[in-house]
Amino acid sequence: MKKYLISAALICFSFAFAMNTSAQKDSSGIYKTASDFKAKKLSLAINCKTESHKIKINDIFSQDHITVVHDGKSYDYKKSDIYGYKLCNGETFRFSGNKDYLVMNPNEVILLYKLEVLQTKAQAPKTYTYYFSKDASSGLQDLTKANLKAAFPGNHKFHDELDANFKSDSELTAYDSFHKMYKVDHILIMATN
Repeated sequence: MKKYLISAALICFSFAFAMNTSAQKDSSGIYKTASDFKAKKLSLAINCKTESHKIKINDIFSQDHITVVHDGKSYDYKKSDIYGYKLCNGETFRFSGNKDYLVMNPNEVILLYKLEVLQTKAQAPKTYTYYFSKDASSGLQDLTKANLKAAFPGNHKFHDELDANFKSDSELTAYDSFHKMYKVDHILIMATN
């Protein structure tokens, strides 16, 4: 009975996220807090089909602020004072330090992030470093099996499944197309039941 209730709660949780996501599919704006991100509550939000604005990240020289031009007015926010932002193409980013990390799976339990590694050669292929956070409020950590186990210290079933399903840390970004989520998230959900 307990397993049934947990499974039902996870299905309801997934459905609620899907509803929030579909309501924001064509929107853009900033997330002021982790709570806003979890609730999908955008500030200075627009409907991308009917409105436009600009979100300037000011990445040159790792500036510490962003600028949002909204309704003809310019708003500056320190990157350390806001959580992140969402673009009209659906990409969501989270700030940590003066860097913005692409949130690879904004609707899943364990959040995965990637950051492009700057190349010294113009012709070099893009490479990325990967991070995760236990939830939206937790800090970013390197995406490794050891760090995932430390983030969920009491979930030994999760630890065992990580070892069984991933031979190396580089495999932790594998996507499960059948379940339509990252494999590490699906494993955590199954290990929690």
